[in-house]
Parts: sequence; C-alpha cells; structure tokens
Amino acid sequence: MEEMIQQKNIRIKDEVADWKQAVVEAVAPLIENGYVESRYVDAIIENTALYGPYYVIAPNIALPHARPEQGVLKKQLAVLLLRNPIKFSEDGFDVRLLITLAASDSESHLQTLAKLSDILGDDDLIGKILGATSVEEIYRLFTLGH
Repeated sequence: MEEMIQQKNIRIKDEVADWKQAVVEAVAPLIENGYVESRYVDAIIENTALYGPYYVIAPNIALPHARPEQGVLKKQLAVLLLRNPIKFSEDGFDVRLLITLAASDSESHLQTLAKLSDILGDDDLIGKILGATSVEEIYRLFTLGH
C-alpha cells in the first residue's frame, strides 16, 4: 500500500458545499502532484450524472474514480476525510471518507483494491481513520493498519 498512497495526497477538511465539491477536493492532490489530468474530475462528475454515485460503497465511504483513459497519468490514491458528512444522493449514505482511485490500466489496481478491501472491511480501522486528527495519522493507518 505504501507505493499507492503518499502523505501529500491526503487531506482533511471540515466541510464541502456538495458532492461535486467533494469530488473536486478529493481529486485535487492527484492533479496537483501529476497523477491525473484535470479532466479526471469532470469524468467522475459526468459518470456520476450518468450512472449515479456508483462509488459510494458503504456508510461513510466513497471510492470516486473514472476509467484510466479519462485522464489518469500514473496510478495513485488520494484520501479526503471530511469532518462533516455529505450525501451523493438523497437516499444515499452519509460520506466522510473519500478514497480517490487513479488506475492507469484495468488490472494494475486490482492488488491495491484487494488491500483497500482489507482496510475497508475492518470496522475498527475505519473508525480510527474517521477519527483521525492529522494527515500523518491517516497515512499510518492506511499503510500500517494501526
């Protein structure tokens, strides 16, 4: 997991105005650090308009992403922790943790997804991530699991 997440791609924000701003904020570190083109944000928003918020996978958790050809330059993850939750749909879950996946092809991210599923399947670990107070703490929880 260490090669797929870096501290510079983790952010904590108190709140965002809506789900679109959440997507913009969640992808911002990947744009700033050269992992995706700015059109990747537009692709996620357009895909959400077409297919709904397919990436809201559980209470508090969303994995916003688009296809590799929609602007990915290099594979990487970004993490956005929101203090105040947002909803991606009226009847959807509250979301506080957005993990943006930039996959450079359709297979290289599978190992990352397997590791992510271990993290996301650990309710205690997710609770610690949601309660984290610093970027360093979030990074440690993702990479070391404690």
